[in-house]
Order: sequence, then C-alpha cells, then structure tokens
Amino acid sequence: MVLGTGVDLIQAIYAIVAVNSLVLAGVLYRHRERIGAVPLLVNVLATGLWVVSLLVRTTVDPGSALAHALLVTLFLGVGLYLLTLLVFTLEYTGREKYIRPSTIAILSIEPILVLGFIAVNPGQRFFEVVDGTVEWGIVFWGHMVYAYAILTVATVLIAGLLYRSQSLYRGQTAMLVVGTVAAWAANALYVFGPVDVEISPVGFLVTGALYAVAITRYRLTDIVPIARDRVLANVSDAVFVVDEQDRLIDLNPVGRDLLADIDSSPIGADIDTLLAGRPELREGYRNLTATPTSGDREFELSDGHYHFRTTPIEDDRGRHVGWLFMIRDITDRKRREAQLERQNERLEQFADLVSHDLRNPLNVANGYLDLAREADDDAAYLEEIEQSHDRMETIIEDVLTLAREGADVTDPEPVALAGIAGRAWSGVETGAASISIDADVTILADPERTTRLLENLFRNAIEHGSERADGADLEITVGTLADTPGGSVTGFYVADDGVGIPASKREHVFEGGYTTDEDGTGFGLSIVTEIATAHEWTASVTDSETGGARFEFRGVETTADAPASSDGSEPDLEAGSSGP
Repeated sequence: MVLGTGVDLIQAIYAIVAVNSLVLAGVLYRHRERIGAVPLLVNVLATGLWVVSLLVRTTVDPGSALAHALLVTLFLGVGLYLLTLLVFTLEYTGREKYIRPSTIAILSIEPILVLGFIAVNPGQRFFEVVDGTVEWGIVFWGHMVYAYAILTVATVLIAGLLYRSQSLYRGQTAMLVVGTVAAWAANALYVFGPVDVEISPVGFLVTGALYAVAITRYRLTDIVPIARDRVLANVSDAVFVVDEQDRLIDLNPVGRDLLADIDSSPIGADIDTLLAGRPELREGYRNLTATPTSGDREFELSDGHYHFRTTPIEDDRGRHVGWLFMIRDITDRKRREAQLERQNERLEQFADLVSHDLRNPLNVANGYLDLAREADDDAAYLEEIEQSHDRMETIIEDVLTLAREGADVTDPEPVALAGIAGRAWSGVETGAASISIDADVTILADPERTTRLLENLFRNAIEHGSERADGADLEITVGTLADTPGGSVTGFYVADDGVGIPASKREHVFEGGYTTDEDGTGFGLSIVTEIATAHEWTASVTDSETGGARFEFRGVETTADAPASSDGSEPDLEAGSSGP
C-alpha cells in the first residue's frame, strides 16, 4: 500500500491531500460530540499521516534510515486508517454493539505486528530495497489480504445501508461508498496494476471532496441514520410488514411474541394463516386493508385491549406494494380510563349526596331545631335532631368507605375463600340466620376488602332477604363458579334462600343511594361492586336455586400458593359448616 517514484505532480497531489486532511480534521473536531465523528476524525488524521510520510519519502534515499523510519509512520497511518474506517462504519450503520474493547484489541493485533516487522524487517520478509526500488516481501502481501478484507467489509456495510436508505441518508451514504471505493481502487492500481507510483492520495483527494459534500450538503456530522434493526427492536408495539399478496415479509420481536403459537418461521407465510388463531386480529386486518388508506380500530382479546393501525406502503412511483400494520397494547390505558370513569362517577355520587341525601336529614334537623326553640319542652325535638345527625353520620361513613374501596387492588395475596367467608360471617350480627360454605379454593385478593365485601353481602341478605327481622330460617351459601361443570374455578357466589330481588330492580341494586329501606343509606351493595371492580372482578345478581338472591363474582384469579397465615382473627368455621 505504498510508494514508488516521486515527481513534482505527485508531490503536489500529496501536499494538497495533506492540507485537505487537516481542513477536514478541523471540521470534524468541531463536531466531535456527534455520532461517528471521532472515528472519522482519527481516520482523516491517519490519512494525513499516511500522505505526509509518502511526501517526505519522495525526497530521501529509499535505502536510508530516514526512509525506513518513514515507512514505519506510513504503515502506522495505514493501520489507523483501516481500524477507524471499520469502527466508523459499524457506528454509522447502527452496529455499535460490536465496538467493544475486545474487538478493538483484536483488530489492533495485525497493525502492531506489521509495524514490528517493518521496524526489524527480519530476513527482508516485509520489504527489500534493490537498486533504489522497494520490493515487497511475503509479510507485505499478507498485510494486503487483511487490508482489503477490512475495506471490503466496510464497503459492503455502507453499500447495504445505501440500498435501504431514502432521501437525505441516501445522499450521505452514496458519498461514503464512492469515497471509500475511490481510495482503495487507486491503491489497487498501484499494488496490482501498471501504475508504479503510489497514487492512493489521488483516491484520498476524491474521498476528501466527497466527504466535504457529505458534510456540507447532506449534514453527515449532524444526521446519522438509525439502523432499521435497532428501531424495530426498540419499538414497544408489534410491527408487521405485509406485501401486496398478504405475505408477511418482516416483523419485530414484539410481533414475533404475538405469534408465539406459530411453530415455523412466519416470514413468507400468508397473514390470514398466521392470524387464524386470533380471529379478532384477522378480521381487523381484513377490514382495515379493504382500501389502500390508513385506518385504525380498537378491540379486546382475552388478555387485554389493543389498538390496531394499518398504513399502506408505496414504492418510489407511488404504487401500492404492501402494508405496515402495528398493534399496540392499550390495556393499561383502558384500565386508567375505567378508573377515571369510576372516580368521576363517585364525584357525581358525592355531589348527589351533598345536594340530596345529606340535605334531607339536615333540613329535618333544622326544622326540629326551630320547633325546639319555640317549645317549652324541647326533649322530643332534640331526640329527633339527634336521629338526623346519626343519619348524616352514617351516610358520611358509607360514602368515605365507598371512596376508599374504589381504589384499585395493586398487591393481591393468596386468600382462602372459605376462611375469609367465615371471618366475615363472625363480623356480622347474623341473628338466627345460618351459613353454608362450600368454597375450598385459594384466590388472589385483598383480604381486608374481600372481608368487607362478604360482610356487606351477608348483612344485606339478613336485612332484606328474610321476611322476619331476625333472619330466622334464612340460609346463606358461599360457593365457587366454573365456566364448565368440573372446570377450573373462575369466581364465587353468595346466595340466600330468602325473598329474592325482583328482576325489574336488579339493575339498580348496585347503584349508590338505592335502597328499599327508609332507614338504609343505599350504599352497602354499591360498596360491594366498588370492591369487586377494584379487583377487576365483574359483579352480577340473579336468582338462587331456592328463589332467593344470588350475587356472582367472575374474573377471580385462583392460585395454588398457600394463603397467608392467619392473624388469629379468623373464626374456627370450617368449609361446609353452618350455624348462627
């Protein structure tokens, strides 16, 4: 990769290239914080060292000690040029993961060995000066194999980026490809061709001009393309690219996870076949690709909510060649929206409470207070005022409970349903009512809130389910639900054999403030549904097998883990037992 005879023209070209290298180095130094600028800066300086060494060698005796020393500095420039060219190429094309200290160390082995051979030149295996002409030895040709391998790799990587690039990046990359090829093509003419003068600097002159265009026109140091693989790998959405024959031609890791049930490689397969196991996705794709326009929709799968968006892909001539479609998991967003909606509903309930539920007992208390002021004996009126205040206190406590129970359950734990039902039963004035618990299952839930849910249900059954005030002859049952007979547990129920709830009133029983008892606040079952929603359970009411009321809770997650140890507050009430 080096020298020959020197003439004035060649010396002038060497000098111009050296100055050009310094100018480019100055420009790159000002942009040294940018991606790829540092290796490119060192590359340009290495080129300058290479050319200056060539320039000085043309003025000295090829067999002198100074010429030998200049050969060392020349190949130092060559080694740095090759190393930094490859590092810059890896960084520019988005392959920084390969730029590691170990990689740099391995790539440095060959240049260091070459410099050692040149300095010592054992047996003249690197070069020999014969009649004032340098003749290259076997080590030199081994070095050439290494050098052209590096140049080939760098050129192929940049050319590959050129093939995939568009617009501004295409101009940048074209300048780099031509500039790189110009340098080693000029060198090849000297090493393998008829030219007996080292004309690599001529190639560097072309390279410098093209780099200048890349920097000034195509903003090489300002804008560096991001590799397509890096972009797709970091996109949190599932990305699919489909051609006009509906064949999958590309996807990212998230998309591959979405097709995890596909055994073979999905690339090249028909999209309808790939989505056969997810009919909602397939139907969405068909609907959105019926016309070559962008579109989107939302849909719900068993594991969450998703947003589906399609974008038509066109070639440079504006012809439709395929589709890009992306699937985003919006489950968390939907959950936040639902939570916000529940919070708004509670705000409305609170406004209704202040304007109606609390105002009524307050007005009653004020009325009796006016009467008490005019009466000689105000004891009876004060008792009525006290009852109104008690009523307001009860309403306020229920509303505060409602607000607290509506917060999402974020840290559920294993809970024995039978044990928690027994604990809830012991916390309620059950009168003469009895309970039967057939729920030998462990669920994931908040134990305190689940206890309050069951307490409210038991209390509601005793107060409203029996025709007698003490709940005599009323039996309450706690059991489990499954989608199929003998299938896995998906929920639980609380049923009674009382008077039941008329079908016309069932849709209102979970509403805040709804009650058929003039002494009740109407928030008991509203608290129940808030607790269920906080667990992401669905609550419903229907008839029990005996004609009473049956409250069902589905979407309950079970676990094989042992429930948390009892704190001693659970009663000794076994599953399947009954009693007061």
